[in-house]
Amino acid sequence: MTAAKLRQLEPDPDRLRVEIYSREPFEYYSRIRLPEVFSSRLNAEDLKIYKADWYAGRHIDVFKNQEVVRIDRAARRIRMRSGAEVPYDELVLCMGADSYKPPIGNLDLDGVFTIREYGDADALRSYLTAGTRHAVVIGGGLLGLEAARFIQVPGVETVTVVELFPRLLPRQLDETGSRLLVKLVERQGCRIILGVQVLELLGQRQVQGLRLADGRQLPAQTVLISAGISPRVSMAREAGLEVKRGVVVDEHLRTSDPHIWAAGDLVDFQGIVWGIIPAALDHAPVVAGNILGGGLSYRQTIPQNTLKVAGINVTSIGKVVLEHGEADRFGVVERLQEENSRYEKYVLEDGVLAGCILLGSRENFSFAMQRIGKPVTRDEAAARLEWK
Repeated sequence: MTAAKLRQLEPDPDRLRVEIYSREPFEYYSRIRLPEVFSSRLNAEDLKIYKADWYAGRHIDVFKNQEVVRIDRAARRIRMRSGAEVPYDELVLCMGADSYKPPIGNLDLDGVFTIREYGDADALRSYLTAGTRHAVVIGGGLLGLEAARFIQVPGVETVTVVELFPRLLPRQLDETGSRLLVKLVERQGCRIILGVQVLELLGQRQVQGLRLADGRQLPAQTVLISAGISPRVSMAREAGLEVKRGVVVDEHLRTSDPHIWAAGDLVDFQGIVWGIIPAALDHAPVVAGNILGGGLSYRQTIPQNTLKVAGINVTSIGKVVLEHGEADRFGVVERLQEENSRYEKYVLEDGVLAGCILLGSRENFSFAMQRIGKPVTRDEAAARLEWK
């Protein structure tokens, strides 16, 4: 995304050379679609956002299977695992993140997976066909629920999602929205267990089940861990850049080195690591503009997710969950219609739309996107709830 913005701002390859180095053997592809691989014949080529000729037409050089392992800040060079070195004038770190692995016993058993790259999804797809009758997803976030949907392949008798928090999509939904989503997901044949910790995985060499903190045991021949992210910061730390949870950047998305920038899942701005696609989309034009002298500032991402979760329309934007003591600060207008599997909520702060949930319908999607962060009266919000 940053490379595309750079070339858009400076089309002349003689004035600006743009190079991408990737440890994977593929150009940029849609990671949000990785769960689709489980139940299909999709390959990495099918998931690509841009094909090879797109890069060639824009004079963007992509070096695949070229993992960068070291940054030499003094010489302004990067070193590959192969030993080759490449100079840079300005460097953008977009290494993303790994899947977070919670403190669960026996995570090294065969049949335990995380999903961050195409190779992970392809390996899980193959394993599912090798005798999996029961599958468990640890984590009830966006990726976990999508994964659970696509793991329901022929031969798999049960799919269970285990979520540590007391609700599904704990960052995107409140209790009411989560209860409705649980009902809809379970209607599709996926069991949901909330508010309980997984203590350990059971088995000798291959996983055979899980033991929960409440004493229950679940059978499982395949386990997918989808419990958040761990930004890939080791190389930045070794290079002496400021690192906290992620790589620390200023309002221009510049790291502690004036010639190194960061974008995407590894960015730590004002103590927040978003790890979501909207943040990466916000980062790209700021980094590209500043490399070319634009003086742009990043003003923090408004969290928003609009997608189908297990085939169900879910939109969550901005502030949607009120913490203890915030009831006086925010006004809430909401409506639940369980018989039609629909729930909407609008959160107002000082006459401004601070957040909303649209579950089960996209009827008011345009209104939400256009008015978020802008003045909205309580009557205007209530008018959006006059659906049958």
